[in-house]
Amino acid sequence: MQKIEMGMEEPWFKDPGNAAIFDGKADIETIEGTNIVIRIDDGILDLVELTVAQFHGNDEWVWDTPNAYGWTRDIEAAKTAALKRGWHEAMLRLREEVAIEVEGPLNRIAKRAAEAVRTRRRKE
Repeated sequence: MQKIEMGMEEPWFKDPGNAAIFDGKADIETIEGTNIVIRIDDGILDLVELTVAQFHGNDEWVWDTPNAYGWTRDIEAAKTAALKRGWHEAMLRLREEVAIEVEGPLNRIAKRAAEAVRTRRRKE
């Protein structure tokens, strides 16, 4: 049986290396990021990158995930929103991966069950 784990391996960290984020509108001194890591059997399957930043000359904080973004007036609220959406995206990715991995065995079970029903009907 496979061991599946999801979690944040590091806290929010300052990341001025992402200076081009939000089309360069973000104040690079405010950029923070983290990742939600999805592991299967100790190997990294995927990760969801989360980022928050403040725009130049604006007091709003913008949050970003691979599939969504938004803004709020407070950095903690931005982090909370990014985490909420990031966990949702991580669960969707995990669900897709698990579905692919169990598709083969489920198809074999369905075929065996259908064959058993056909065989039983022939005997009746």
